Amino acid sequence: MMKDNKRHTPDGFKDSLPGPYQFKLKLKQKIENTFYLAGYSPISSPMLEYAEVFEGAGSAPPRQMYRLIDREGDVLTLRSDMTPPVARIAATNYTPADLPLRFYYTENAFRCHQSYKGKAGEFTESGVELLGGGAEADAEVIALAVNCLRAAGLTEFRVYMGHAGFFRGALEESGMAEEDKAAALRHIAGHNIVAAEALLRGKKLSYGLIKLTERLNMLTGDAGILDEAGGLVHNETSALAVSALREIYDALTDYGLTEYILFDLGMTGTLDYYTGAVFRVYARGTGFSLLDGGRYDNLVKQYGQDFPAVGFSLKLDNLAAILDGGEPLSGGALIAYTRAGRKEAFLKAAELRAEGIRTENSLTVGAPREYYEAEARARGIERVYYFEGGDAWGI
Repeated sequence: MMKDNKRHTPDGFKDSLPGPYQFKLKLKQKIENTFYLAGYSPISSPMLEYAEVFEGAGSAPPRQMYRLIDREGDVLTLRSDMTPPVARIAATNYTPADLPLRFYYTENAFRCHQSYKGKAGEFTESGVELLGGGAEADAEVIALAVNCLRAAGLTEFRVYMGHAGFFRGALEESGMAEEDKAAALRHIAGHNIVAAEALLRGKKLSYGLIKLTERLNMLTGDAGILDEAGGLVHNETSALAVSALREIYDALTDYGLTEYILFDLGMTGTLDYYTGAVFRVYARGTGFSLLDGGRYDNLVKQYGQDFPAVGFSLKLDNLAAILDGGEPLSGGALIAYTRAGRKEAFLKAAELRAEGIRTENSLTVGAPREYYEAEARARGIERVYYFEGGDAWGI
């Protein structure tokens, strides 16, 4: 039997019903207010971009992008990630004299997955990008990530920090081919120790590099891990990575947020454009990250300006699901009336709305009082006002 597509949404896409969507909007407001109070300004990019904006940027792979051809023959793509568009905007509208630039956004992004299995083809990201600065900027953005999650009402979560340069530095001295180094980094990022070891042993690499990989799962924990990690590497790139993480952690100590911070030295970043510190947020009881971010110092130059930058994106849909805010809309007031009392009823409705009270009009005119009381109970409405011309009552 053929599926009636008029009654369904495409795989990876879904409708948003009033209760959950209202909750998501409230979260968005709390998070954006946190961004705004920290000095960030709102920004928006088109849903459709030229494919070149994402090609070679280290964003989502081309196979995950929705593409189409415009009437001029140019290839367009639905944005799959907000960072490249923001980098384009910064490079084409600002100069080094304008730094630092602080932007925030809440936008929908789109990715095409080979097999969805719960993955979204359309999802909402709330995030920030800070262009300019170094370790102080990294610490500011990580602190902002913590503060926006707390503002949203999340309490049980941790920020895991790593550095894109830690394992890359160790692999740079290996003499491996670029494709082998990329494969090794993918295994390391996925904490697939068996595959990483097999690849490295097959290349007859140094004992120290293999030992470092063997200890991958032990390089996760509090700030003491940095001392151990520093003793395991003997190249400048990796040593600088550890030093950068220490500097960021020192600043986060002064923010008073170290209770949220853990380290994962195997974290290299899920996107190729990361060049420095990277971080992810996990909530208790979840196996997926709620927030991903990091430093990307080489991305903006692809669009014409050489700006250092750091940022993060928060998966708003996942956060809303964890906080379980899908309750139906309730509270407020119901306005009921007879034909003679309609004008007075509408004036009362306007007065309540001006006070910020959610107010609905009953569409049934002149029914008994009991009818409106039952209607309010069924709809979760707290108060009823009834007008019949010269007389009114409320409950």
